[in-house]
Amino acid sequence: MIDAVGQIERVLAGPPSQLAFRALCAALGRAGSPDELVVLCEQGLADWPDEAREAPWSWLAALDDGYAVPGWSLVRSLKLKSERIGTADVPMEPHAQITRLDLGWLAGDQLAAVSEALPSWPNLRSLATQMLTERDAEAVAGLAANPGLTQLESLDLIDVSEDLVHFEPPPFRPPVGRSLQLRHAGLRASDLVHLVRSGIVPELRSVAVRVESLEEARELAACSELAQLERLAIAFRCGRNGMHSWDLSIGNVIPEDDAACAAFFGNAELTDMRELTIVGASLVRGYHGLGADGLDAVVASGVVSRLTALSLKFLPLCDAPVIRVVEALDHEQIESLSLHGVVVTDLTAEAFAGTYSALRNLDLSHNFLSESGAQHLAHDVDLPALERLDLSGDPGGSPYYGRSEIQPIGDAGAVAWASSHNAINLTELRLAATGLTPASVPELLNTGRLETLDLSYNQLSGWPIVERLPGRRLDLEACNLSDDDLTALTAATAELDSLNLAYNNFGSAKALAAWSVVPGLWELNLHDSHLDDDSLAELGRAATCLLELDLEQDCWKLDRRPYDESLPPVIEDPAYFPNLDAIFLGVVDEYHGARYSAGYPPSVREQLAPTTRQVLRSFLAHLEMDEEETGPDTAEGRAYRAEHDFRHDLATNRAEREAEARAFARELRG
Repeated sequence: MIDAVGQIERVLAGPPSQLAFRALCAALGRAGSPDELVVLCEQGLADWPDEAREAPWSWLAALDDGYAVPGWSLVRSLKLKSERIGTADVPMEPHAQITRLDLGWLAGDQLAAVSEALPSWPNLRSLATQMLTERDAEAVAGLAANPGLTQLESLDLIDVSEDLVHFEPPPFRPPVGRSLQLRHAGLRASDLVHLVRSGIVPELRSVAVRVESLEEARELAACSELAQLERLAIAFRCGRNGMHSWDLSIGNVIPEDDAACAAFFGNAELTDMRELTIVGASLVRGYHGLGADGLDAVVASGVVSRLTALSLKFLPLCDAPVIRVVEALDHEQIESLSLHGVVVTDLTAEAFAGTYSALRNLDLSHNFLSESGAQHLAHDVDLPALERLDLSGDPGGSPYYGRSEIQPIGDAGAVAWASSHNAINLTELRLAATGLTPASVPELLNTGRLETLDLSYNQLSGWPIVERLPGRRLDLEACNLSDDDLTALTAATAELDSLNLAYNNFGSAKALAAWSVVPGLWELNLHDSHLDDDSLAELGRAATCLLELDLEQDCWKLDRRPYDESLPPVIEDPAYFPNLDAIFLGVVDEYHGARYSAGYPPSVREQLAPTTRQVLRSFLAHLEMDEEETGPDTAEGRAYRAEHDFRHDLATNRAEREAEARAFARELRG
């Protein structure tokens, strides 16, 4: 009881997060969930945002099996769509305490079900879905006509990142004469115009909108009600030329998007606007959407100088127009700036000058900065409030099927931040796919007051022995680490909550199991590792607080567990990993989105003991197997996988990508 209460107090004293919420509920369960402790948790969570109090998919799967995870009454947010390959979406039932509900994509049936059962969701205030199609017209019309719609304060029926290539969303038209309480809406421009002109949303203060034509841009800009907006996320999807490149490229500027952007920002009244997001779309290597003319119109409107938060994402811009944006910012007012995937180089970094006294978040990821740009930001600019910095490249997803796009700041650019006066308040540093080597690691680990450090998708084999790691979260995914590197890593002290070691070269977890950090871990990602059974047993005895464990493997992994071979008894036995509320096992095909095994052959699954841990039973009961599980592994299969193992040429491929990125950056700079 004392340990559980101490864990709860530790969670409540720290920053809110979904993982921390799960740790709190686990501690509550260990204590037996007495009423007085539930009340203590309720009181401590009162100031947390409801999105942090989210139930993971595994909790919903357990509930579908008739098992309510401890702390279920504390849940306020649900995200129904499973994001794991081969895991089924869980049937949806109303829950009275839920305030936020995210149905995910292609969820017309679920939207209709929620609409019909709104009285059974009395506290629901936020509803979101995306990628609705013509087939969902009846569900959307039913929601629009539903009298219960007045209880919602936030409604998203689109995502501004959607590219509109394969579908046409249905209209959302509540009847004129109604008054909704929406403070946020995510809609197509034509629907938003209907709502604001009809006086249906008098309280609207935040909008995510997709503009699909020049006419829509003009109609939306003419709505005087936009003057009360405080937040706007907007995407222009007015044209598409279909061109893409397999080589590094800027992408394609869409003239129709430029024209629509200029028409909107040249005429809209946005006097209260404080947060602005503009989103384009990704191509194979590059982006498409509005370009310099559209962005210049945004600057000319005067809105940039009034913003506290600005985000530009996935746009074929290059340096010149982005520099004009940077120069228009109010140095004392801007708090968050994200220039993510807008094809800029050191020239944009060098446009930062003087002091940005309020800037807490700076994201320059997925671009082409080098060590020069990173050093300039570290030493030649004053960022006294900076807490979060992202200079990552594009990791590119699974290393079996994708290749990283490097932002080539290298060791010199990264280490500059270890000695930067701007790092004094830095708690989060993301440097994925930036061309780092182990030489930079010791200094990086002493940067600021780091709680989150992301070094993933860098070549870090030969990990050095260091005394201490940053607190809370460390991401070393796809760093080509070996068993020897794992031994060196575990020589350090730390107080980690989350550790990501996916896509490395581990065969043994004995060093990990003996590490003093492991008993306090909440999340451990060993995706695509093939650990021996003894290592798993030792790890299971040590990881007493672990909530989530990922042991999935890709079908192309050379030494993956054969389809007909069961995982060891440690996975079934709740005496090991006693705190788990989520586990992911088996073999998946990450390219085709298929699941080939569950970690247990069908005959074994049918004979699992009734004492098998609940989280495993729920996982196995909610799988969608796309193919029949095959028989024993063959020598021919192993030989073929060996020929295609991404690790053979990983270092060479990354070096080539870094050289390509540097050459492309020089070309962009002229």
